[in-house]
Amino acid sequence: MGTNNYFRNFNSFPQQQLLNDLTKEVIQINGIECMYIVKSASSKDTIYNEDVTARFTSAKKMEMYINTPEGFEGAGDVVSKFGLDVQDELNVIVNKERFTEEANLATPREGDLIYLPLGKGLFEIKFVEHEKPFYTLGKNTVYELNCELFRYNNQLFDVPAMEMGEIFDQIERQNAITRAFNMGGIDVYKVGENIYQGASLETATASAKVSSQSGAILNVYRVGGTFEIGVPIVGEKSEISNNLLSVDDQVISTSAYDDNKEFETDGDNILDFSEIDPWSEGDL
Repeated sequence: MGTNNYFRNFNSFPQQQLLNDLTKEVIQINGIECMYIVKSASSKDTIYNEDVTARFTSAKKMEMYINTPEGFEGAGDVVSKFGLDVQDELNVIVNKERFTEEANLATPREGDLIYLPLGKGLFEIKFVEHEKPFYTLGKNTVYELNCELFRYNNQLFDVPAMEMGEIFDQIERQNAITRAFNMGGIDVYKVGENIYQGASLETATASAKVSSQSGAILNVYRVGGTFEIGVPIVGEKSEISNNLLSVDDQVISTSAYDDNKEFETDGDNILDFSEIDPWSEGDL
């Protein structure tokens, strides 16, 4: 004997559509407007099968329901021998139909980011659950996204300004590894602008972006090419042009715990690099 033909619990389209509409309405009423940031891989390491340089190119607004209203999940703030480690996790729910409309993607993807405006936090999607709750009325209407606090690792943010790109430019500026350029003068370049050596930015032999400036020291990131000492560096927006006097690769202005300089100094005291072979026990 088969199922009762008079009860359509798992294949009634009107009921499924009603459930989908109610789910959308609940999320729109009780949810929060987040940004879904799409990642595109620019190159791939075929040995480790991972992105060499990940690039985030677009951000889409959409409503999401925070499934952990009592607070972040995960281990929280952990003090280890390496310092303070924040291990916050976030669980959010998004309607499948609304996600496809806004993100123009078939499904959410592991590795994409979610920007939570409440705490200005950026979370990376680690797992996409598409079968929870399990086929209510025969259809799944939501994605459950398990996320962890995003750890910046020199990823590039190229989100358009119309999609709140300045927020993500600032995140990159505050976390990227920088190099210190001694410009000699005190002319102030604009934070975030492109700088270059050459006739124009399009034909530049070297380029970078301005992270910050302190007096004559210009801190830059996204360095491409080789900057030559004694050659003018031009600001794309400020139109300032000053000669580059020196470059310091040891100081990272975006890190409060930067100690490259200390390691370099201690290393110079241990090894005598004037010797041809410091491990020859005095023979050379």
